[in-house]
Amino acid sequence: MNLGVLYNPFTIVALLYLLSGVWEIGRLTRPDRYSKQWAEGLPIAAFLLHTVLIIFLTAKAGNLPTANLHQSVILMIWCVVGVFMAVEYVYKVPSMGAFLFPFVTVLSVCAIVLQGYPLVASPNLSRFWLVAHIIPMFMGYAAFTLTFIFSVMYLTQQRQLKHKFFGPVFHGLPSLERLDNMMWKTLTLGFPLLTVGLVLGAFWMRYSNVLGPQWYLDSKVVMGLVTWLFYAALLHLRVGVSMHGNKVAGLTIAAFILVLFTFLGTFILGAKHGYQRVSGDDSRIILEQFEGKR
Repeated sequence: MNLGVLYNPFTIVALLYLLSGVWEIGRLTRPDRYSKQWAEGLPIAAFLLHTVLIIFLTAKAGNLPTANLHQSVILMIWCVVGVFMAVEYVYKVPSMGAFLFPFVTVLSVCAIVLQGYPLVASPNLSRFWLVAHIIPMFMGYAAFTLTFIFSVMYLTQQRQLKHKFFGPVFHGLPSLERLDNMMWKTLTLGFPLLTVGLVLGAFWMRYSNVLGPQWYLDSKVVMGLVTWLFYAALLHLRVGVSMHGNKVAGLTIAAFILVLFTFLGTFILGAKHGYQRVSGDDSRIILEQFEGKR
């Protein structure tokens, strides 16, 4: 076991997200045994501590904390929970946290496992374009995460109705109509953000030559375009063909698998976009260079 994990403040954040998930699920399935105050307070405490950590890492690096894949996943999780908090505040969707925080906990475990993984960014990357590309991309991914969560909630509620399970879960979830509407709202929030992030990223790659003259053949770039086309087709089906319900829910789940693969899986294919594999010693040296460049 890497004992460095125990000294990483994000481990405490991950534990709070785990407790948030446990309490939110308990609140949904056994509302008489799990207090509403804890179900509401734990996610807020976790997000506040996470925000402090993001501010600390940003101040230390003088830029977004994306020097390695570990930091990048931590930032991505912060965007997901931040968008969740905003949607929860505006729309008051019951039980959304019971479905979101287990997923956030899994992502948090991935972030912890990736600590020390020798995939690092070049310290020579333009900080302006890094922010201009990553912020809309990550916020778009966060909105699609909520679309995925609403799709899972929709299919769960539909199953409750089909099998006439009118227990606490059925009464704790919103109606199918409202979940379908929330899928649409988060989908239309995420797509323009993804579009802006991809356009700015393509502009950056084209004129900075970071990935060489054939930047468009990098597997992460190709999968980013495939993901955009999938969501564009999904929007067309929703608007042009008026597709609703479980078909849209199934397609948004498939689309989100593409998002996860584009974000993490393309490194398996040897993507050079974002991070490059180096030795453990070189990883530490490059990280110090990244943080020392102001």
